[in-house]
Amino acid sequence: MYLMFLIIQSEDADVLTRRLNNAGVRVTRLNTIGGFLSRVNVTCLVGAQEDEVERVMEIVRKTCHTRKRYINPLPSGAEPAHLSMAAPAYPLEVIVGGATVFMIDVAQFERLGRGAAPQGALPRSKSDSSAGGGKSMQMVVSIVAADDAEPVTRALISAGYRVTRMNTAGGFFRRGNVTLLVGVEQAQVDDVLRVIDAHVRKRAQANPVESGMPMFGATVFVLEAARFERI
Repeated sequence: MYLMFLIIQSEDADVLTRRLNNAGVRVTRLNTIGGFLSRVNVTCLVGAQEDEVERVMEIVRKTCHTRKRYINPLPSGAEPAHLSMAAPAYPLEVIVGGATVFMIDVAQFERLGRGAAPQGALPRSKSDSSAGGGKSMQMVVSIVAADDAEPVTRALISAGYRVTRMNTAGGFFRRGNVTLLVGVEQAQVDDVLRVIDAHVRKRAQANPVESGMPMFGATVFVLEAARFERI
């Protein structure tokens, strides 16, 4: 399984989210800033099995387009006469848009909050960096409903874990959710999952696809960290 990061222009975000939802794909949206123009864009998080990746990519290719933008090359407040002759005094045309896609291997994937126990780690690839015997650090990415974020965060901190919170939105409805990042050793992952599962509301029925993630109480991706340092 992969966690896909789709970095797209905000103009394409609603259409892409709707098309992914229509294809049965759940999306979590983050408002971000990037690119040469430092303009607001959107980063979509999508969990996809290997046989679903190309379907997601095809939707992205059909939806996300490049666009022409014009920027002022002069520093703010500067006059053309004060600059060298090499500096253009007219707007520059730049191409922006399209999509930038990153895919990260998921070591473990869980849907919590439906009464079932966590399923455990997925089969590891041959490139597993823990094979050398050192401590393997994991990044637990947990997407929870906004109402559950505070009790889950408090419980994780009380259990001795450090938590980073990001306000995100789920699916085409843009319902508020929260993405929690927790860095732990591999041996602590199951404990983190138990804490999350104990503090999200249990749901007998799945939320609709258009509401994004979580599907039940929490959607959790466990990613293996290639490097970890505290500075």
